[in-house]
Amino acid sequence: MTIQIDDQGWGTPVGGVGIIVVRKETGELHYDIVPIEHFGKEMFKKKTYNAGAQNIVEKGFLKLKVRHDEDIEICSGCIHDKTIEWLKNEGYKFTVMKIDGIAQQKGESMFIEYLRGLGIPNPPAIIEETVDEYKAQFFYIMDWVREDPLGREHLCKSGWKYFKKFFKDTNKD
Repeated sequence: MTIQIDDQGWGTPVGGVGIIVVRKETGELHYDIVPIEHFGKEMFKKKTYNAGAQNIVEKGFLKLKVRHDEDIEICSGCIHDKTIEWLKNEGYKFTVMKIDGIAQQKGESMFIEYLRGLGIPNPPAIIEETVDEYKAQFFYIMDWVREDPLGREHLCKSGWKYFKKFFKDTNKD
């Protein structure tokens, strides 16, 4: 059996980041969101999102009853730094790689539903993971933020340098 660990939304300007743990052969999964608070000014600097992602993966391993003899594939994204450390310490065998297939597809679909829940109408999906898809999603969401910057600031990854300048400039008006 193979366990895949992936993330969704790292480059999305609003919301937290989705973390999915999937057993490829059966489709069993655990999904949750590293909350937006981890991407605010102070917590983002401290990289608390790493512990948030690890916590979700640990819960997923318990739920799926992941065994030490299962192959584990984990996305190379920096949000998984603490999870990789945990996997090593717990004696799991794993490969850091680009994740595709069921984990990527289901994770992206669940993340789009999460974005809808934040109030974003029809957010563009990431399907092929192309630069054009990521750009289209980013600018679509930023257009949505610009419609009500002060009302939507709390949904933004305000720890990003981009938003420090964006909200500084927006608050001048």
